[in-house]
Amino acid sequence: MTLPDRLMHHFGSDEAHKRFWGLLDARVLELGDGRTRLEIPVAKHWLNLNNAVHGGASAGWLDQVAGLATNTLCGPGEVFVTATANLQYRRPFAPDDGPALASAEVTARTGRKATTRARIANRHGDVTLEGEFLFILTARRETVTQPPAHRAD
Repeated sequence: MTLPDRLMHHFGSDEAHKRFWGLLDARVLELGDGRTRLEIPVAKHWLNLNNAVHGGASAGWLDQVAGLATNTLCGPGEVFVTATANLQYRRPFAPDDGPALASAEVTARTGRKATTRARIANRHGDVTLEGEFLFILTARRETVTQPPAHRAD
């Protein structure tokens, strides 16, 4: 099974839906060879008090699509992790302009470092956020089960 196939299999898993991926409710349009495209619905929980997508939410979306594109290039037992992100917000993303179309492509790779460009556009094709990421290749951590959150009574 190829890495993109393994990633696609993981996206449908219960474990993936308990994590950030599950919050996105994204649809994968393309995945492989250093490229990824996602369609992300603009749900109310992503909005700020100005009725636009919160900048932190869209930054998370951008990091997710960039990381997916970059991780299509790693080998077994490896993972690329975000080292730096340089983001440029271009315009607000209104909920009526959804879904968000996020895309990323690896533009350079040298040793353990990969540079990836990513962008988010609204359904009209207007770019709302773009950025460049530096990823570092490292050994994949073993799956760690999170303990239940402590609840104050």
